[in-house]
Amino acid sequence: MGSFQSTPRLHTSTPAVTASDSGSASNKNSTKKDQHLLNSKVINTPIFGVSEKDGASTSQPLGQVPTPTGDEYDLMDQLASDLPSVIDDESKQQVEEYIRSCNNGKGPMVACFSTAEYLSLFLRKHADAAELYHNTCFRPLNDNSPNGVEVDGTKAYAPSCFNLAQMRMTGKGRTTFSRKEGYQLFDRACRGGHGGACFMQAKMLMSYPGSLGEGVPYDVPKAAELLKYVCEEKDDSVSCFTLATMLLRGNKVSSEADNVTPDEARGITELRKRVNEPSREKQASDKRSSLKRDPKIAELLLQRGCQRGHAPSCYNLAVMYTQGDEGVEKDEVKASDYQKKTEELVRRFGGFGLGG
Repeated sequence: MGSFQSTPRLHTSTPAVTASDSGSASNKNSTKKDQHLLNSKVINTPIFGVSEKDGASTSQPLGQVPTPTGDEYDLMDQLASDLPSVIDDESKQQVEEYIRSCNNGKGPMVACFSTAEYLSLFLRKHADAAELYHNTCFRPLNDNSPNGVEVDGTKAYAPSCFNLAQMRMTGKGRTTFSRKEGYQLFDRACRGGHGGACFMQAKMLMSYPGSLGEGVPYDVPKAAELLKYVCEEKDDSVSCFTLATMLLRGNKVSSEADNVTPDEARGITELRKRVNEPSREKQASDKRSSLKRDPKIAELLLQRGCQRGHAPSCYNLAVMYTQGDEGVEKDEVKASDYQKKTEELVRRFGGFGLGG
């Protein structure tokens, strides 16, 4: 247990991979993990064209992000169209009621949002869904839908803004592709109280400067504020862990480094070069900024994450109490407790990346 882990292997950008990464898990365990992911406050999606390592693409040079071609969802849509639409009578009645209540965008926001989800997920009519998401993300201030929230002098249904933002980031179903608009929609949804949107906005703010194009700012301090909000107010352990990692890494280590010891992060010892591992040292040409190290705050964030069953947070606490850090004393008892908790979570969920 020599170094804290900055990028949990199972928190990749595709939930399906996350749920089956161990390869040997039983169907029963896979079902459990899938359900856990569905219940999570934040579900990562491959919308940036970047990896989970603070915005760096693993398939392109540093600072470059691939642009969607527009056909990424074609195969999925084709497969879906070839399959029978499995929906029971009760759900079918609910869908029909939503469609009637929405009344072509004139009805309650929730009804139109649910109609849009049905159009996109079941009928694969993404353009029609995008219109309804836009309709319910931007309503007049006098709209009396019970779930609308005032944002910028208009009413918004935050989940609609969030879903539309994801579509803009990918151009799903050959709808409009615009990362700038995607960022603005995540921001609107976030200010409407949507934790997942705040998390996605934070990830965009941390992406390599300029990599997402004009209109998407680079602002690490603001990203940290958003992560703190989602961690504390929305009880999302991934946000707690992400911010803690930033506060432990410092400015001497590359954002792509999977692990680093406290002494390496502090510059007390040189970064050890491991076999078949890229340099973990932050390069002079790297334009990304770093937060000032604050292990005490990181400790509190990791405790929040661990309490909610997030194994990487528990693991990093075990490392922290094993080696100590600035303001954090070594504690063999705590280190042992958190190591046992990590092992129990890994055993229970069959992997190292699950948690609330």
